[in-house]
Amino acid sequence: MLVAVRYVPPAMARPSHGAGTKKKTRTKRVTTRRVPPDARRRQLLDEAARILTDEGLERLQVTELAERAGVSRPLVYRVFPTRHALVRAILDDFTAAIAERFQRALFRALPGTIESITTAFVEACCDVIDQKGAGPWLLLLDARGADPEVARIGREVLGHLLEPWQERLAAFTGTPVRRAGNYLWIIVAAGRAALAGWIDGTLSREEAVGDATRAVSALVAAFQAPCTDVVARAPARR
Repeated sequence: MLVAVRYVPPAMARPSHGAGTKKKTRTKRVTTRRVPPDARRRQLLDEAARILTDEGLERLQVTELAERAGVSRPLVYRVFPTRHALVRAILDDFTAAIAERFQRALFRALPGTIESITTAFVEACCDVIDQKGAGPWLLLLDARGADPEVARIGREVLGHLLEPWQERLAAFTGTPVRRAGNYLWIIVAAGRAALAGWIDGTLSREEAVGDATRAVSALVAAFQAPCTDVVARAPARR
């Protein structure tokens, strides 16, 4: 008797992922978003100002800045070719912010008195210190402990900030422009001393602004008095 046999094809062998075979994998491509140059410069300046405030000038190095900003050193050097260029950029950025805020406040203070204009300037300085930290402010006004080039940069940048006011002070006090320039540096030193108490936490901002306003206003009023009158009032030496 014949028996019908049904043909069953052999099952398809499934590939094994064991030894001797390679598993095809997909490599995920990681793309890094490019930051526009202006935004990168802003990032580096803000980070550099924080280093200056938190750790001082000695720690303001390209390596430290690159690490804190999460970028490479060559990238930092492309934006700021030297450390001195970085210092100048920080101070330029700081004084530009003061000038911008002061101009806005000045429109509200004018015509105003010496006291109201002085308060507007001091408040503008405090606003920028709050925003960017005290490090740039302290370096700008007192770089004597820094290397000579940093001290020169600080004085030059501060001079640019004060320059527009030199002729105005000369006209107000009736003194030569050259003399008024010296007056400005004295006024700035007084303002810095008055704000020091707020920066180190001894005084409130309101107290420091009041002290700075009174000190600067008194100096401006004193500079209005002719030098000959001061000499005339001075007691004669025996």
